[in-house]
Amino acid sequence: MRPRRPRLQNSSLHLRSIRDRTPRLRFPALRMLASLALATLGASPTITLNNGVIMPTVAAGTWQYTSDVAELSVSAALSAGFRHIDAAHDYCADGKTSDCSLHGGSNQQGIRKALAGSSVKRADLFITTKIPPCGAQGVSRDSCASDSISAAQKNLDELGVDYVDLLLIHFPPAGGCGPANCALLREQWKALAGVIAANKTRALGVSNFCISCFKCLEGANALVPAVNQVQYHIGMGPDPEGLFSYTKSKGIVSQAYSPLGDNTKELISGELVTSIGRAHNKSGVQVALKWIAQHGVAVTTKSSSAQHLKEDLDLFGWDLSDDEMTKADAATTPSGTPSFMCIA
Repeated sequence: MRPRRPRLQNSSLHLRSIRDRTPRLRFPALRMLASLALATLGASPTITLNNGVIMPTVAAGTWQYTSDVAELSVSAALSAGFRHIDAAHDYCADGKTSDCSLHGGSNQQGIRKALAGSSVKRADLFITTKIPPCGAQGVSRDSCASDSISAAQKNLDELGVDYVDLLLIHFPPAGGCGPANCALLREQWKALAGVIAANKTRALGVSNFCISCFKCLEGANALVPAVNQVQYHIGMGPDPEGLFSYTKSKGIVSQAYSPLGDNTKELISGELVTSIGRAHNKSGVQVALKWIAQHGVAVTTKSSSAQHLKEDLDLFGWDLSDDEMTKADAATTPSGTPSFMCIA
């Protein structure tokens, strides 16, 4: 998100924090051996997904931005060196998180302008977007398969591109992935295989999925989700709900959103992150993001500040010590769960 929580803003990223940010991503040890690539796109290291697609490990998010702010933010991100842009169907043009057909479309229209005005070639970009689950925001439970294809095309039209690099189901159906929804989820996943076949996305993934959702998808088709985008930050522990261990075993990359938590400054100016930061001449935010990256999780940040965006990319020439990682691992605040839609 970002949709993430049923509340207005919690979507693919929750309220990213007063400093205006957000994260998502992670690297796996998978059956096909998804590994951290040595090559880089822009200023970010990359990771190889389970279908061979290469993804930059740091993305610039656009949740809660109006179209105008999204345009300015993405332009600043591209200038700072970002090559991964994170978007969604329900990040509306007026800054709300909702069914954007009721709000003048999504802010992907602003992203389109930023991409068109950039000198960065499309082939050098990695664009992620998302579609709703069955039964939400214009995707009907009765015609989920066809509506999902239409929703994917709508994203392409708003972004002004022929394809995206990663298409995610934004969250599970209301009520989670149990018996009442599993058949619907499998139907949607099968339909999305056609989006890959039509070369309209290079990879498919999910967001806010818990272990029961992945078990539901097993056997739906040969496609294993490439990415699971979830909330992850200091205060949640290194492996919340055992989810990362599970997805790693399946070759699924974990992507973090809300890297600074929700409605709190604790991971911006709190004692834990700032005291560690002083030892490295880094900010509290950089420590919070580095903790995520050092756990092998990709990071989606969010800022409209050019300086903050540059700092967000400065995560790879230094490391937290074992003792610093242990202290951050042990933190229990700010609290959070990987998904607002399901557990376990």
